[in-house]
Amino acid sequence: MVRILAWLVANGLTLWLLARFMPRQVSYNHTWETVIVFAAVLTLLDLILAPILRFITWPLSCLTLGLFSLIVSGAVFYLGGQLAGGIEITYLGALVGGIVAGILSSTLSTALRKR
Repeated sequence: MVRILAWLVANGLTLWLLARFMPRQVSYNHTWETVIVFAAVLTLLDLILAPILRFITWPLSCLTLGLFSLIVSGAVFYLGGQLAGGIEITYLGALVGGIVAGILSSTLSTALRKR
């Protein structure tokens, strides 16, 4: 449960941060409803789709010493933006978003577990 909560917060915070610092790559209609829907959709994709994609692309990830997992994270982030609606994400924004969301969710998950 802590991990899901960390993912929800990290995904919403990632969208807000990227729209603020990379407005040409990530933009949304600046409503909290959009952020909440995006965070929920991306969390569901992280729970269901991302493990399947990582399993399928495991050989490529081994060949690239794990760098291909960044592509998978970016693809899931991009798909989340497309499914949520009201959000425009470029491929570069999705790649950076996948990295930032991963860092934020692991940091929040660790901080919440220690309490």
